[in-house]
Amino acid sequence: MVFNLKGLGWNSTFNKFIKEKNLQDIIPGRISSQNGKHYKVITKDGEQSAILSNSYFRSISNKSGIPTVGDWVGLKVNEEINISHILFILPRKNKLSRKVAGKKSEEQIIATNIDIVFIFTSVDQDFNIRRLERYLSMVYEINAQPIIILNKIDKCKNLEKYINDTKRVFQNVPIIPISAKTGENIEKVTKYIKFGKTIVLIGSSGVGKSTLINRLLGYSRQAVGEIRNTDGKGRHITSSRELIMLPEGGIIIDNPGIRELQLWSSGEGISKTFQDIEELSLLCKFRDCAHEMEPGCAVKKAIEDGNLSIKRLNSYKKLIREYKYSQLRRNIYEQRKKDKELGKMYRQVHKIRKLMGKK
Repeated sequence: MVFNLKGLGWNSTFNKFIKEKNLQDIIPGRISSQNGKHYKVITKDGEQSAILSNSYFRSISNKSGIPTVGDWVGLKVNEEINISHILFILPRKNKLSRKVAGKKSEEQIIATNIDIVFIFTSVDQDFNIRRLERYLSMVYEINAQPIIILNKIDKCKNLEKYINDTKRVFQNVPIIPISAKTGENIEKVTKYIKFGKTIVLIGSSGVGKSTLINRLLGYSRQAVGEIRNTDGKGRHITSSRELIMLPEGGIIIDNPGIRELQLWSSGEGISKTFQDIEELSLLCKFRDCAHEMEPGCAVKKAIEDGNLSIKRLNSYKKLIREYKYSQLRRNIYEQRKKDKELGKMYRQVHKIRKLMGKK
């Protein structure tokens, strides 16, 4: 099967990189799936199996250097073992990331080279404005277009309330209520699917991401699962990320449900998500106003007047605290990493000097 690279998202920036580096003999391809050290990569000649070359593997200094779904890579075919070697990653347009789960201060890349992000929720127990704020902060960080998808409207009796609650907070974000199961309003989704454009789906398990993909493909490719009525949580059906070509010519990346979402950001995404609060902050009497008990606080005045929710302010403060704490942890982590590398270098020098008979 022959693929059009432009249909996969190839653009002039990637082409320029290949020419400037004189890499015309390298096969460009886009990673469609990853299973440990093994990859599936789509090239103009179809999908190929690939692994990291030894030289590239040795050059990786942190996890963000590991190729992931959505990356464009340079391949060289090893005909002896009938597998391709990944030699390098082409410069990423952007990357959607979060902090790895747990205490480690490391980046986990969800997907790369993204144009649009469908932020998925369902109009049931999963619906959570505060979680949507987190997702939006993550999307704004990478300059992609966010679209909020309110799924399972076929089961909802008070849809208007869900729509109004969402619009009240996210006034500048397109909001699409759909039923992926019945197909209702799917045409409002497909208008965003365009040739060469990459869409990523993010959301909890069981909200209907895989059901939407099956609807768009016209057949059941992805396994689906529902949210449990007992605790409102979904079952993990999609277990790995996958890049899928759609009949309309667009590209969609499916993701496993995200249960723990800790931001990995520069703070810009938070500022854009809470632009209303940051604009009000400029009107406060004191530049360092914490929006607590200070006189002349424009933010507290907005809450008193009913123009701002105290829950939204608390959400903003919480994300800012998390951001500052994560920055501190990242700085400590980077310093420890440098110290470790420096210690390794000293030990190597000492070993060489010892072999040479020097103290």
